[in-house]
Amino acid sequence: MQPGFLRAFYYGGQSLQLKRSALELETVELVPVGAGPGASAIERKNPFLHFVAAWRWFLIFVGAPTVLAAIYLFAIAADRYEAESKFIVRNPSLGTSSLSGLMQEVGGAGMTNDAYIVHAYMRSRDALKVLVSQAGLLERLNRPEADFLWRYPSFLFKQSQEHLWKHFNRFLTIDYDQTTGISTLRVQAFRPDDAKIITEVLLGSAETLVNHISARAQGDAVATAAQTVEDSRLNAQDAVNKITEFRKKNRMIDPGKISASALDTITQLSLDIAKTKAELAELTSSSPDSPQATSLQRRIAAINDQIAQERRLLAGSDQSLAPLIAEYEMLTLNREFAERTFASAQSALELARIEASRQQIFLENISSPTAPDYPIYPRRLLQLIGVFALCSLAYAIGRKLVLEVLAHAER
Repeated sequence: MQPGFLRAFYYGGQSLQLKRSALELETVELVPVGAGPGASAIERKNPFLHFVAAWRWFLIFVGAPTVLAAIYLFAIAADRYEAESKFIVRNPSLGTSSLSGLMQEVGGAGMTNDAYIVHAYMRSRDALKVLVSQAGLLERLNRPEADFLWRYPSFLFKQSQEHLWKHFNRFLTIDYDQTTGISTLRVQAFRPDDAKIITEVLLGSAETLVNHISARAQGDAVATAAQTVEDSRLNAQDAVNKITEFRKKNRMIDPGKISASALDTITQLSLDIAKTKAELAELTSSSPDSPQATSLQRRIAAINDQIAQERRLLAGSDQSLAPLIAEYEMLTLNREFAERTFASAQSALELARIEASRQQIFLENISSPTAPDYPIYPRRLLQLIGVFALCSLAYAIGRKLVLEVLAHAER
């Protein structure tokens, strides 16, 4: 390094040399590389080598990656075709009368959750197993025209279930419109028919899942109500059986009716006593010594004995009807409660069946997948521009950092 100069470094096609005095930076001189004392004679005579030397860092960090990307994109990368399908997950109980109303209703929270369940299934390992068994996914991912970055298996993705799942998700895209509730499924493949077949099998598997979820939800709701009906039926049957056992044991159909009959008898006997006493009083007043008076007195005593016997039958002895009536009334009450519970359970079962039919969800295709006419991926020119832009940005940032560090170090 010459005395009085700090450092020389390349700045594009020129060499920037800094010189300063003891206190501050005095001059900044731009000197062409080829004209400097350090430039070789070969570089001065050969413009190409002069260009390479001047721009070597740019060529290394920007040019080389761009060239490699261009070689891959235009000479190696295989064409990938994309099949697209649109579908909705809807509930017929929404009761919409127009397509626009249906879309608005489908966009609700319930349908959003249902759609996300379908999306999660399509990205799941269970769906992958279906595609492997029904769509021949392994063969379709290993086509001869596939390139080394997208083929499976490859040096990037070894042959395993986990690697296969991760690799297939590179081919799968699912979008969801919150406003309309429409889901868009896109599947890439190396051949048009492969993309169409994989999409169809994946949609069919998702529809099977939706039907299974609906059937299980319906079955659970109806099964719970049906079990309640069965339990209430058994309770009602048990109440009836207990009443039958009571009747067989006590040899009476209804103790309440027997007690009512006994009460009627007591009432009738009381009327007979009153009538007989009236006759006795009349006879005594008219013929005190009449022999009929003794007969009437005996009749009154007999009626009193009969009334006492009827009353003992109702209550007042171990063989009375009072405890039987209480037991029978409790059995009757239990039977009525069980019958009402059974009737209520039957109504609940019918309501559960109606509600289950209303809550069933469906997966309906809006547009079925078709074999694409031309490959969409890779987007060669766009990706190449992206590589160049990213490398240029990284180079510019790195060069600026180096300049700042060197300038700071010489202060």
